[in-house]
Amino acid sequence: MSSDCTTLFFDMLTEDLISEILVKLPVKQLLRCKSVCKPWLSLISSPNFIKSHLNHTITAPQILTSNSGRKSMSLLHLDSCEIDASLGEIFFPFPRTADCCNGIVCFWHVPDFNRVQNPYIHLWNPATRQAKLIPQHNIHFDKITMLSIGFGFDPIGNDYKVVVLLTSFGKPWTAEVYSANTNVWRRIKPNPTDLPSYDEFDVCVNGFLCCVGTFGMMAFDLNKEVFICRIKLPEGHWPVRIIEFDDCVAVTASKEYDLFDVFNLWKLDDEACLRDSGIEASWTLMLSVDIGHPVGFVFGYFNSGDFLLCTEDDYTWILYNSDKKEARYVPVSLENYPTLKYNESLVSITGFEQVNWHAWEDDY
Repeated sequence: MSSDCTTLFFDMLTEDLISEILVKLPVKQLLRCKSVCKPWLSLISSPNFIKSHLNHTITAPQILTSNSGRKSMSLLHLDSCEIDASLGEIFFPFPRTADCCNGIVCFWHVPDFNRVQNPYIHLWNPATRQAKLIPQHNIHFDKITMLSIGFGFDPIGNDYKVVVLLTSFGKPWTAEVYSANTNVWRRIKPNPTDLPSYDEFDVCVNGFLCCVGTFGMMAFDLNKEVFICRIKLPEGHWPVRIIEFDDCVAVTASKEYDLFDVFNLWKLDDEACLRDSGIEASWTLMLSVDIGHPVGFVFGYFNSGDFLLCTEDDYTWILYNSDKKEARYVPVSLENYPTLKYNESLVSITGFEQVNWHAWEDDY
C-alpha cells in the first residue's frame, strides 16, 4: 500500500475507532505507533488513553518474577504459561521488589547489609524502560535497623507513594512517606503502634497499603498519610495474607481438615475501619475450597477469576479459578523467586528517564 493510500485510509478512520484499536496493543507496539504521525503521538500520550489502556491490561493475568542471582526480571503470562524474558537485566546487587502498581514496579537494594537502613529505592516501568532513583529517606539510626517498605497509588491525589518504616533495637518504629509528585519525603506522625510481619506490605487496595502486623492488620492511608493499626482479622486462622479481591481488601488463610487444607477467603465488609473512624472491622467468608493439596501460600487473585496458590508439600504452583471451580498446574517453578502481580502500562512518573542499568551499576 502506498503512503498516500495509507494516509487516506487513516483519515477515513474516526479518532474513537483508532483509539479502540490501539488500546488493545501491547506497550512495545504502541511506542512504535507514536512515530506514525503527530495525531497518534498525541492520542497515545494522552492521560485518557493511558488510563483506558491500563484498564484493558489489568484483565490479563501476569506475574513478574525476579532472580536475584542473575539480577534479571521475567514476565510470566498465566493464561498461556509463557515466559517473556525481554524485560532484561536489573544489574543491582540483591534487588528486592516492594510492589507493582499500575505497571510501575518499586524495587530496592543496598550496597551491603551494613547499610540496610539506607536502601536505594527505584520506581521502574519495565514496559517503557523508564525509571528513576528516588531520594533517600531522612530516618537515621546508629545501630542495626529493621526495615519495611510499601508502595502504592493514591487515587485521590493521583500520586505514587513509597512508605518506609524503620526501627532500631529498643526504639519505636519511625515512618516516612515519599510522594512522586513532590519528590520529597515527609515524616509520619504519630508513629505506628504495630510492626509489619514482613519486609514489604502485602497489597495496595483503593489507596490503602495493607499488611499483617503483630496485633492484627495494619493499613496506611496514602492520601491522609496516617497509619491505622490493630485492625481485627478473622479469628482462628493463622498465618494469613492480605490480598485484593473484587476491588476490596480480603484475607486468605488455610485451615487444616484431615489430610488436606481448605483455602478460605474473607472479604472486608466496610473500608470505614481503615479510615480511623472507630468502626471495628467485620469480615464475610466468601470462599472455602479444598483443592486436593495442602495450601501453604496464597499469592493473590486476578480479575480473570484465578487465584495463584502454592502447595505446602511440594511447592507446586496452582491456578484455581473460583468461577469455573477448576484447578490447573503452572508448569514453572517459582520457588524462592520474588513474585509480583503485573500489568504493563504506559504510565510515566515525573523524573522518569530511559534507563541504562549498566551505567547505574557503576555508580554503586
